[in-house]
Amino acid sequence: MSRPDHVRARPRISVLTPVHDTPADVLAACLASVRDQTSTDLEHVVVDDASAAPHVRPQLEAAAAADPRVRVLRCETNLGIAGASGTALEAARGEIVALLDHDDLLAPTALARVAEAFASAPDVDYVYSDEDVLTADGRRIEPFFKPDWSPERFRNQMYTCHLSAIRADLARDVGGFRPGFDGAQDWDLVVRVAGLARRIVHVPEVLYHWRLIETSVLAGEEA
Repeated sequence: MSRPDHVRARPRISVLTPVHDTPADVLAACLASVRDQTSTDLEHVVVDDASAAPHVRPQLEAAAAADPRVRVLRCETNLGIAGASGTALEAARGEIVALLDHDDLLAPTALARVAEAFASAPDVDYVYSDEDVLTADGRRIEPFFKPDWSPERFRNQMYTCHLSAIRADLARDVGGFRPGFDGAQDWDLVVRVAGLARRIVHVPEVLYHWRLIETSVLAGEEA
């Protein structure tokens, strides 16, 4: 049976997560936030960027053994967040890649809402959502309700940030994550993506929770 023109198949999403010495409980929560998505057509590409912490490797191996959607790659030398993100992008098998830092969380419906946005029209190339901050004691604070796509604002602020999801082919075509942009690797990529994207969609829902811990970007260090 043919599919009606107004009904489009939802694309498979690859969640990209570079990991480096993430605290065990924080990493477990991050992995669980992907595992427990309401949308099941996904893969979680996790790149261990030569972590020295002894718990990271067995914890990731256990996650992959428990869930075939988890794919773990390991870097023998530390590549930095841009290099590790690039490794994840090249390994991704989904039509869409979504960016998740190793110490953050996705809302349970995040990937379903992103998939709906991409399925809404064939020319959607980049989707972003609203976000907030999760404190150490579990409180959600500082919601960021973003405007729809604004090239002028984007030139001065990486306001789209998380959750960001991009057509994988486009992300690769523009050169992916470039070395030397650690800490600003997402902005550098999306600048190039936005220049070629046919349509950019804002999902006005908080789908991403930044974790406020010592190792997070919000605490002044790279994720």
